Amino acid sequence: MSLTLQLRCRCAQRADVKLTFYHNRISNVVERSTQLQFSNIHDQTIAGIEAEARVDTGGFYTQVGAAFMTTNRVCDESAAALADRKNGSIPNCVKYGFPDGFLLTQATPEQTVNWTMGGRFLDRRLEIGGRLTYYSHYNNPFFEKIANLPREQQIDVYSLNVPFSWGTILTADAYVRYRVNDRFSAELVGTNLNDRYYADPLTRSLMPAPGRTVRLSLTGRF
Repeated sequence: MSLTLQLRCRCAQRADVKLTFYHNRISNVVERSTQLQFSNIHDQTIAGIEAEARVDTGGFYTQVGAAFMTTNRVCDESAAALADRKNGSIPNCVKYGFPDGFLLTQATPEQTVNWTMGGRFLDRRLEIGGRLTYYSHYNNPFFEKIANLPREQQIDVYSLNVPFSWGTILTADAYVRYRVNDRFSAELVGTNLNDRYYADPLTRSLMPAPGRTVRLSLTGRF
């Protein structure tokens, strides 16, 4: 079952506002265990709000996008019992997914915000802009609770399926584009200018994201 309500206002060609509410309930979700066995989970519910607004006057432009996930719940009585035969401490409905399942490691940030702002100059041949990107930290209180159980109460399947968590992430990017003529253009792009040490959400590698990076490119059309 899927329910989406979208409200959109195009006040003029230079402004646009969009607000989306969604509530998706998926039955018989395909799940994969740490033993690479596939099964069907009873249901998963994902709900949230997405908003976007932009203004473009030709010379100046800005765009803000935000997503807030209010629910990401997985329910299955059998999966709960099998996940913890030792203690029986797993409830029938959990956040993100069960300890031995693929869904647990595919959690997305509950809050995401992107803000882009820039301007065009010299008859729109020069464009200068910047972008801020924000992700909220990984938040799964139940996982933290059972991960800190005494050794004799640990759930064995977690040793092969620990979700890589991340902290609050805020990065800043900037760019300069210059159109030399109809055939050539140059671009200078800087990413992660605040040189934040972080891991990308959904990563399955211990490799951190690139630090401060600057790239200069020249493009020609022939």
